[in-house]
Parts: sequence; C-alpha cells; structure tokens
Amino acid sequence: MGRGEYSGTVPRPRVGDADGPATAHDRAWAGRRRTAYAAAVTVLAAALALDAWDGTLDPARLVLWLVFAVALFAILLPERTTTGEGWLEVRGLLRRRRVYTDYLVSARFLGAIDRRVVLRDAFGGVVSVEAGVLLANPFLWHALDRGARHAHTAGLLADRGALRELAEAIDARGARDLLAKAGM
Repeated sequence: MGRGEYSGTVPRPRVGDADGPATAHDRAWAGRRRTAYAAAVTVLAAALALDAWDGTLDPARLVLWLVFAVALFAILLPERTTTGEGWLEVRGLLRRRRVYTDYLVSARFLGAIDRRVVLRDAFGGVVSVEAGVLLANPFLWHALDRGARHAHTAGLLADRGALRELAEAIDARGARDLLAKAGM
C-alpha cells in the first residue's frame, strides 16, 4: 500500500445533488468570468473592426473570428470552486471534479508560481484548487480545513503539511489586513 492510502473500510458518502446545497463559493469568480467575457468580446470587436476597415471581412473570416473569440473565452474562463457539508467541488468548462473532505487521504502543493493544492479522497476523487482562491475565500478554507481535520482524526490524512502551510499563509494575510485597517 502506498503512502497516504487508507486500508480500512470507509462508508461511501452520498453522491450527487443529494449532498446538499453549496455553503460557500469563490466570491471573485463572477468578476473573473466577466473579465474573460470582456476580453473575448473586445478582441472580437477589434478584429472585426480592423477586418472591415481593411475591406477583407467576409463570412468565412467572420466565422474564424467568432471561433477565435469563443476559444479565448474558454481559455480565460476560471474554474468555479464550491464547497458544501463534507465536499469540495471544482467546475471547469467541460468537467466537474469533487472530493469528499471528510475522507481526504492526501493534500499537497503543485507548482511554484501558480500554486495549486491537490486534494485526493479515499474514493479516488482528485481536485486541484488554486491556493489563491482558498486564500481569498475564508469560508471555502474553513470548510476544507474542517473536513481535513475530520479525515486526520479518522486516520485517513496522515500528512497535513500542505494544509498547515496554507493555514499559516491565511493567518498571515489576515493579520496583515487587520494591521492595515488599524493603520499600522
């Protein structure tokens, strides 16, 4: 058995919408979605205007620019992170991934510049979450931490080093914000 795997039997949690409503989500996601949309529309408008100005706009080029704008939007659209009672979900454009935080078996960092937290549960679910999303959304972090503590107590999550490091970064950010509001 590999590191971080659990050999005991664990009751499988409910799957699907019966897991309950979301209790927290990425608060900045809607703004980032609007930014992706605005960038795609701006590039499309500029391309169409330049093509029309040059007199080279025809139906084939119009379709090409539309496809390009849709592809740009798809690339820039951020994943949406949501959490509920005992689960954390990341939804992209084409797929949805979910882990059950009460059954986490590993949590580690990936990347040096674009830091991501990779979470794996006892049922094979894997989610990669931007560390910045957890830093900016205390309710998401609280739900993840609560589930990770439960998993650690149950003996599933042996190494909490990445989550401890993230907790320290969140505490430091909170302290900086508090001191900045106090004028220090």
